[in-house]
Amino acid sequence: MGCASSSKADASSSSGGGSQTAKNGTPTGYAQDKQQAKEENKMYQATMSFLSQVPLFMRLPKDQHPILAAACVNQPFKAGECIITQGAVGKEFFIIQSGDAEVLVGEGDKQKKVATLKMGDYFGENALLRNEPRSATIKAVTEIKTLKITQEKFQELGLNEKIQFANRKAVGAGGKRQLVVKEPSPKTPEERVLMESALKKNENIQTMVKLDEKRVKDIIDIAWKENVPKGKDIIVEGDLTADYFYICQSGKFEIYVTEERKGEKKSKLVQTQTAGGSFGELALLYLVPRAATVTAQEDSVVWVIDRKNFKEILMKVSDEKINEYVKYLNRVEILSSLLAAEKLQVAKALMEVHFAKGEVIIQQGDAGTTFYILFEGEVSVTVDSDEKARLQASEERGTAQIFGERALLNNEPRAATVKVVSKDAKALALDKEAFDLLLGPLEDIIARKDAGNAPKGGGVAPPAGGAPAPARD
Repeated sequence: MGCASSSKADASSSSGGGSQTAKNGTPTGYAQDKQQAKEENKMYQATMSFLSQVPLFMRLPKDQHPILAAACVNQPFKAGECIITQGAVGKEFFIIQSGDAEVLVGEGDKQKKVATLKMGDYFGENALLRNEPRSATIKAVTEIKTLKITQEKFQELGLNEKIQFANRKAVGAGGKRQLVVKEPSPKTPEERVLMESALKKNENIQTMVKLDEKRVKDIIDIAWKENVPKGKDIIVEGDLTADYFYICQSGKFEIYVTEERKGEKKSKLVQTQTAGGSFGELALLYLVPRAATVTAQEDSVVWVIDRKNFKEILMKVSDEKINEYVKYLNRVEILSSLLAAEKLQVAKALMEVHFAKGEVIIQQGDAGTTFYILFEGEVSVTVDSDEKARLQASEERGTAQIFGERALLNNEPRAATVKVVSKDAKALALDKEAFDLLLGPLEDIIARKDAGNAPKGGGVAPPAGGAPAPARD
């Protein structure tokens, strides 16, 4: 019997082992196993190569990539198929290898698309860290291929200590308050002409950004129409919940500011807006209280543009510019706790603003709500009318100055006044509310790092590069 076995083995050996085939040319036995192993190894190498290009894993040490790849399971989905459902408790994480998916929040007919995911994007990461309901529904738009990792496997391999996920509060979570955004209203050619004229003659917008034809069209496209009854205050002086910009289609609005005389506060009429006028832009660009009260003096009609869309349209810049902005952010010491992906989000939210000579950017004593990166021009820094320093920046030389960054932590009064002394100046700006809506409060991110919640392995975000700029708040 032992001989018989031996002779069979010899026969297999003499026939070439792995090259054994059936008469029809199909691999059999050992040859089939070998071919299958070869295919599996090829898929494994492809998975390794793909994962090494996903930004999330780029800081994971190379010797950990095989462990990560071994934990992944290929999972395809058909177009229209729901991958995860909002409210369900998830225990799986997905990385898209090919195809597109959409992120939906809400239920039934009230579902709203908030983002699109493409190759290299990931979702479901909270399921790897803790058992909590899904915050959004992810649906395949096209046929897609994903890599799936279960919570059990992720934690078993210790990957939860080696990979730190970027805070993605803005996707599917919203902020502390919900911004109401309505569907765009249809517009006649005459209405579009009125809106275009209103935007182009708004001096505040024109001095802050380059309002080209594309931006004008995009703003007009997303606006919706609302009726405002006589006597209604559409904007209230001092209000911090500034979410909308308005263009008057018809009717009449009066703008009042409060003046204090001999200890008494009185409202003073400073301006009247009729068809073709616009108001509310400053508080949308920065988190500052409304500077005046705007009251409808007769039944009126306005076009409304929400804060989020307004800023996104005006802030659209090239990828090259975004990468340049990230380099500026790397110099902000209090942002060193942010991951690279989070800094990228912040860079995309920065607003380019222009100032003229003599204009005050920051006023000593005012509540700090916005931080700035000066990249062109010169400003003076004064404390109690005594000039303490001058800051110069040049786009050509690649130099920049940072001030007001502590506004992202708290709203403490400004310690100095910053005023433009060059012919003009250009800066990037971001207010605390926009930052909080993106990533959550900065103090929470810093506390997370200080408490030792940052990963222990190679997935830790590196310190911010460049010399940290001193706080000039």
